[in-house]
Amino acid sequence: MEFTKLQGSGNDFILIDNRDGKVETFLQKLEMGISDFVKAVCLFHRGVGADGLILIEEPQNPDNHFRWRFFNSDGSLAEMCGNGSRCAVRFAYDRGIVVGSEVRFETLAGVIRAWVLQGGKRVKVQLTSPHSLREISLEVDGITVKGYFINTGVPHFVAPVDGLERIDVVRLGRSIRFHREFEPKGTNVNFIEPLSESSISIRTYERGVESETLACGTGAVASALIAYTKGMVKSKPVEVHTRGGEILRVDMSEDMKEVFLEGGVCKVFEGFLTEEALRCMS
Repeated sequence: MEFTKLQGSGNDFILIDNRDGKVETFLQKLEMGISDFVKAVCLFHRGVGADGLILIEEPQNPDNHFRWRFFNSDGSLAEMCGNGSRCAVRFAYDRGIVVGSEVRFETLAGVIRAWVLQGGKRVKVQLTSPHSLREISLEVDGITVKGYFINTGVPHFVAPVDGLERIDVVRLGRSIRFHREFEPKGTNVNFIEPLSESSISIRTYERGVESETLACGTGAVASALIAYTKGMVKSKPVEVHTRGGEILRVDMSEDMKEVFLEGGVCKVFEGFLTEEALRCMS
């Protein structure tokens, strides 16, 4: 089965054109469920290795270009992923599913608008309107962590810190991710530090990956929104410096109802998944 691996700001994803339903046929032959399939393929060393897997499918509304199903590397289905959405648009553009620069596609978080830039090497997406903003103080591992919760398509906790490089992102992030405040589904966790009047640095613990990742698109948007609305930065668009070294650009309307994420997308490689490989993984 053919697949493509793409990455956006260090977030890497396996993409499969499933408009013909070939994934289900493939899995029936292997007697494997979709969750186990995702976990096996995203596994490093024995699989392809990725932060997530995206299936591109026929849209429910013909006015849209495609529908996606996005899976985290642990096999869980997710509503939205900012960097994944940019990779999905590049994949659809390369495959001719999208003709032109403007794109509309369906996710569990709603219909997403996007724009193809530089022949797909950069993609800008408009995420769903953020909601549920609230300030929170948490008792975690014997310390108090103050921050903000906001949903940018998926839930995020954003904690401003001094000395970002000294933070134990995996340990502290995991404790916050599973904190009772965010039950039952938990939250993604972002630690941020201002760099200038229009830029911040970010490190993210991602739910579903269960570790620190090199970048998180919805986390970058959540963090930029918090930084701007709380006066940590003075102007927008906000440049978000990710752990992977790339810079994501986040812009927003003054009422915060419209938010945009822009960054580079890179095709890593194309290949074929074999039945033998998946049987060895399972």
